[in-house]
Amino acid sequence: MKKKDRDKRLTSGWFFLLIVLLALGASTSCATAAPRYIDEVGLLSPTQNLELRQRLDQVSEAHRFDVVVAVVRDLDYRAAHLYAADLFEDRGFGYGPGEDGAILLLAMAERDFGFAALGSGIGAFTPAGQEYLDKLFLPDLREDHYFEGFLAFANAVDDFLVMADGGTPYDSGNIPLLASERRAYQLIAVGASLFIALLAALITAQIAKSQLKSIRQQQYAHDYMRKDSLVVATSRDIFLYRNVTRQKKEQNKKGGGSFTTSSGRKATGHSGKF
Repeated sequence: MKKKDRDKRLTSGWFFLLIVLLALGASTSCATAAPRYIDEVGLLSPTQNLELRQRLDQVSEAHRFDVVVAVVRDLDYRAAHLYAADLFEDRGFGYGPGEDGAILLLAMAERDFGFAALGSGIGAFTPAGQEYLDKLFLPDLREDHYFEGFLAFANAVDDFLVMADGGTPYDSGNIPLLASERRAYQLIAVGASLFIALLAALITAQIAKSQLKSIRQQQYAHDYMRKDSLVVATSRDIFLYRNVTRQKKEQNKKGGGSFTTSSGRKATGHSGKF
């Protein structure tokens, strides 16, 4: 009996020690994990930095998909989305065996941005979906509202992953309209309705007016003038003004489809300016 009790106590001790070691290992792993917000410029305040990290961690853990935002000073020879994908891998990001994740990178020197998605992110972020994604966070970045833009990016990725998990990732045919786009379409519809109504009223008025005329309208002005009643001694053309219309040239985007990272992995992404 004593030997059995001793063996039970020994087994229990080893089991308890194993649990403690596993707990310590998990704690150490969490403590040493790279933060999902990387800032080499000091773009955000400490409070904003902490809040953004918490949101990125929340989205990442909920979907088992690393969501990363990185800010660097400048790029090297690589386009921003290639730089972003390599940084993602170099820092050890990538959730689970598929090493799934996505990264938004800003290079402040030339105001470049790059987006890259790896693993399951290739299916979640289609080329059409990436164009829609840009509309959700770029307006804030262009106004230098970086904290708001980064949060908008995190929230947008959350939405994209929910759609992908449901089997309907954002793609051509199911891209929702933004609030500003809906207002624009509403204004166009109202304007078109008013134009049609005015055109109908004008046509009705012209028909009624033509029925009251007893004299036919002449085509040329001289038909209304008395012969030799106007003598023009000098005539010349005078330039008064001109209308100039300028249109902002959109920055060309690079990428927008699949590519291969430096390690040979498949990824998707694009680059642009903000």
